[in-house]
Amino acid sequence: MKFRSLLLLSALLFVSVCQAQLVVKKPVKTHPTSFAIFVDKTTYEKCADAINAYKDAVEEDGLSTYIYANDWKNPDEIKAEIIKLTKISNPIEGIVLIGDIPIPMIRNGQHMTSAFKIDEVKYKPFKSSAPSDRYYDDLDLKFDFIQQDSLHKLCFYYSVTPGSLQRVEKTIYSGRMKPSLDDSTKYDVITDYLNRVVKQKKEQTKIENMFVFTGHGYNSEALAAWGDEELALREQFPSLYTTGHKLKKLDHTMSNQMKDILLTELQNPALNVAIFHAHGEDNTQYINNYPEYRSVDGNVEQIKLFLRSKMRSAKRQKKSVDETKAYFMKEYNVPESWFNGAFSDSLVAADSLLDYSLDIHPADIAKIATQPELVVFDECFNGSFHHSPYIAGEYAFGKGKTVAGIANTTNALQDQWIDEFAGVLNYGVRFGQWHKFNRLLESHLIGDPTFHFANYSKTDLSGDITFKSKDVDFWRKALSSEDVNLRSLAVYFLFKNEGAGFEKDLVKIYRNDASFNVRMEALKSLATLQTPAFHEILKESISDPYEYIRRISAVWMGLVGKEEYIPILVKQLFTDESERVSFNIRSALNFINPEESYNESVKYINSMPVSVSKDKLKGSVKNQILRTKASLKELLDNVNSDTLSLKNKLQEMRTFRNYTYLQAIPDLISIAKNKNEKPEFRTVTIEALGWFNLAYNKDVIVKACEEIIKDLSAPKSVLKEAERTLNRIKEGPSNVVTP
Repeated sequence: MKFRSLLLLSALLFVSVCQAQLVVKKPVKTHPTSFAIFVDKTTYEKCADAINAYKDAVEEDGLSTYIYANDWKNPDEIKAEIIKLTKISNPIEGIVLIGDIPIPMIRNGQHMTSAFKIDEVKYKPFKSSAPSDRYYDDLDLKFDFIQQDSLHKLCFYYSVTPGSLQRVEKTIYSGRMKPSLDDSTKYDVITDYLNRVVKQKKEQTKIENMFVFTGHGYNSEALAAWGDEELALREQFPSLYTTGHKLKKLDHTMSNQMKDILLTELQNPALNVAIFHAHGEDNTQYINNYPEYRSVDGNVEQIKLFLRSKMRSAKRQKKSVDETKAYFMKEYNVPESWFNGAFSDSLVAADSLLDYSLDIHPADIAKIATQPELVVFDECFNGSFHHSPYIAGEYAFGKGKTVAGIANTTNALQDQWIDEFAGVLNYGVRFGQWHKFNRLLESHLIGDPTFHFANYSKTDLSGDITFKSKDVDFWRKALSSEDVNLRSLAVYFLFKNEGAGFEKDLVKIYRNDASFNVRMEALKSLATLQTPAFHEILKESISDPYEYIRRISAVWMGLVGKEEYIPILVKQLFTDESERVSFNIRSALNFINPEESYNESVKYINSMPVSVSKDKLKGSVKNQILRTKASLKELLDNVNSDTLSLKNKLQEMRTFRNYTYLQAIPDLISIAKNKNEKPEFRTVTIEALGWFNLAYNKDVIVKACEEIIKDLSAPKSVLKEAERTLNRIKEGPSNVVTP
């Protein structure tokens, strides 16, 4: 009898469906929610003990855990199993994808990324698609399958359907465990990583040390942005400002040896979290610019280095080297001798070594044991797991203690609110639960999404996020908490439940709450509503004490586009201490009305004290406005041209995805509705109109799309894009902070 019972138990825990070669290992323990491990069959066979141990550790930590192993033919097979698991009595809250799991490559979804705007026709699909596991974790998004990549066999191309929800709102959280190097060592890497994570789960480490780094060229190198982030983090991580703990702020300007400093910091055994704000590639973190010198000779050498790099760039891009040299000689009035050695082997090697020494590369991380359990890469491409090697994979699956990295598979906007809800990590909230709040197509958790730090309080915030998300009374009570993190979450969940009915509360919270984070959360919710109350509150938020609120308010004012904002923006332009805020204001003024912005600027400059160099300021503003006016006129002339080639017209039209000039809307609508225009050009024009999704007059775009859709004789591509743009405009941005 005992033997038969064991056989029955074994059958329940380990089910093999031979027809599909699917192996399912069921949970041993029953918890309120579940978790699923999806792994390719070869990885499971080679790493079975480690994967089973990881499963046991996750179950021990409170999640009923499944293992699904298969020779997965496509992402659809995995998604079908995920959907089933969301419908069981203790539904899954997250998944992890281990090994060679199919990679969805998303097309027609660039509006759900923060900055990825590439021509999907001009460039090959592998380059112009967004690798994204939102295919697996956001079940409201709908896709049409296109094809499998013939060279990169793990990659499968999907198009976001026109009728799909056009914003990211994850159903569950997810993580990827894919080693940086795609070679024979990857199975050992996965085994070692999982065995390490199993041990680390038992340690219950608290967040006691963190560093935040800002690299060159980031956020306009605004010190106000750099400084205010610390104030916001102090609200979220108050314990880091008590004896024995530390939040270290680093900036590339502090040292020419910042790369070495960072590599040393990363090996600090006490470090728990590292946040990088920098530019990046899949295999590079850009840390420092070229060293600054105080001597004349040193600066001359820097100029020569710059000129040599321009010559090499011209050669790589197959441009005329002689013309490039002539241009820079005239532009900077430098002698020809300063270009000498641009292509000599010794100088090419020396310059390359200098470039390499400034930044962090996979080989640098491979040599050390990184210590922070969590690394946040606010950088482009560092999470590109469809490439080998890739930066985030080197950190997460290396020799140290790093469990996970939050990183992007495409380029990313600098003005992201990367620290939103970061303070919940103090409460034992799982990394995946935190990352679930992120509403971008490109952002991914590389590593274990179930890992969490020890809880600093008696509050079970992890459970509250999962089980009380719809409990309005609970979050109303939390709204009066002294804890900034709880108040921020309360704003989020109350808005999620009450929507427009919470608008008056949001205005009151923004105007009265002392917390930077809570005010920003209220403002973000108002931005999502896009009501007159939001349009009005921007007149106040543009001068908020918190630099990030001013920065994003400037972006929103430019996208909303009301001319009544111009005098307010002009005043802030000449008084704000943040270079990044000023940068965003200049863009906003250009988008709204460059000519009126110039007139208002002149009026404001004339009112300034006599000590101000007024003529110089006017000249600077005038030059910028003239450039903008000329640029806009040229764009409109080109897209309306009867002689310009279709290829060039398409290229010009795509410019409006980044430069949303309000004055261009009538022209774009006219082209979109013009039946005599080529279908391809109409389609791209309609897609461009989808980027005006915060415009105060966006109803004219809605009306135009509805008229186009009613014309059943219109080409199929035009009808599809009109439906997609209509949904985008009605729903608003996927992530209103990165519209």
